[in-house]
Amino acid sequence: MKQKSSALCAKEMFLSLYDAGEFEAGKKIPSEMQMAQCLGVSRMTWRKAVDLLQRDGILVSKHGSGTYLVENPPRIINDLAQLQSISVMIANAGIQERTSDITCTLRPISKEIAQFFETEQDEPFFVIERVRHADLGAICASVSYLPQKYASTLDVNNPPHSLFSYLEQEQGIQIGHALTDLFIPPSGEHLRTLLHLPQGCDAFGFRQSHFDTRGNPILYSIDCLRSDLFRFTIMRTRP
Repeated sequence: MKQKSSALCAKEMFLSLYDAGEFEAGKKIPSEMQMAQCLGVSRMTWRKAVDLLQRDGILVSKHGSGTYLVENPPRIINDLAQLQSISVMIANAGIQERTSDITCTLRPISKEIAQFFETEQDEPFFVIERVRHADLGAICASVSYLPQKYASTLDVNNPPHSLFSYLEQEQGIQIGHALTDLFIPPSGEHLRTLLHLPQGCDAFGFRQSHFDTRGNPILYSIDCLRSDLFRFTIMRTRP
């Protein structure tokens, strides 16, 4: 897994302190030297973190005055521009995942999935279905398709909770990038029904095509999440 930059780590530490009430919206934050010491990073690293926070609209620098926390800063709950697992997305949304129901079968796949992997439909695939629960009930239902050739040690009776970690640690395969298609799952769609949506609540879905660092198709997944619990954004910057 790609290691986070020191600046990104410093940014996340700052946001954690902000969430804990260490800084007040609209007020000036401590000096560059004080912030670097507070976070245990170099002044250069903190400067880079400030650049990231300014891009996100969280900090603003005023010439001759200092750096301020924006009043009611727009927090990115989940940035779709970053490759994140569903577990990370859930944590970023401030939700405590309690339990998961996971089933795994080895079977042929649909024509659409076969085309993505550029393989025959009768090639065996591991199909992993998972429903995640929190105190509010089911929050996410997912199905993932993984070719058997990439999962030689996978046990259908004890499937891994994290396919990303399994591929990297057990198979030496690192996911390099993914293409995500957002859609609204129709009424009666299998994953949607697994959420047992409360009255008046809707859902949205991701179809995700995952590739390794060489661009080879590795994993295909479909995720259905409750729209009342998750918010996703895409950060766009001017080139």
